[in-house]
Amino acid sequence: AAVSIGQYAFHDGMFYGGSRPTWSNRTLRSVLREHVAGRRRLAWIDFHTGLGPRGHGEKIYAGLENAGDIARTKAVWGREVTSIFDGSSSSARIGGNIGGAARDECPDTEFCGIALEYGTHDIEQVLEALRVEHWFANHPEASRAHYKEMKRKFRDAFYVDDDDWKETVYTQALAACLQAVEHLSRATAHA
Repeated sequence: AAVSIGQYAFHDGMFYGGSRPTWSNRTLRSVLREHVAGRRRLAWIDFHTGLGPRGHGEKIYAGLENAGDIARTKAVWGREVTSIFDGSSSSARIGGNIGGAARDECPDTEFCGIALEYGTHDIEQVLEALRVEHWFANHPEASRAHYKEMKRKFRDAFYVDDDDWKETVYTQALAACLQAVEHLSRATAHA
């Protein structure tokens, strides 16, 4: 977990958090301000792969440390929602998660959100893929053939090209999306 929490001291190091907001961060915040600010409620799902048992979708609370938001999130997606704040999650406690952007940009919007983290392979294979990808990012002179092989291995670490994995990921994603829609529909009906 310590390796993935991010760092801000070494710009060429793994998990460098940057010195300013990235294009994608600025774009997301713009979309939130334009399309979500002023809404009563937001149900957020951030899809990830790499951590946990193969095919299992861990529902990780994806917001700021806010007891009301955490309770609301568990009410929507169930008691199995884990959290980086109480140590129940397979994820490290990270700063700058994108769920926090929703709170920053839409402070009056009722928030609930998860990162749906699907397991792919053992953690050693995933970390090795990250290390190798990082090495190539810092060595543009490396051979093109090795680069293409590394990219394939990197993809394979975060995506399982088996029908059973795809089916279980899809089934869990659909269920989570329907839970979010049900929550928003129920909230609208009582408004």
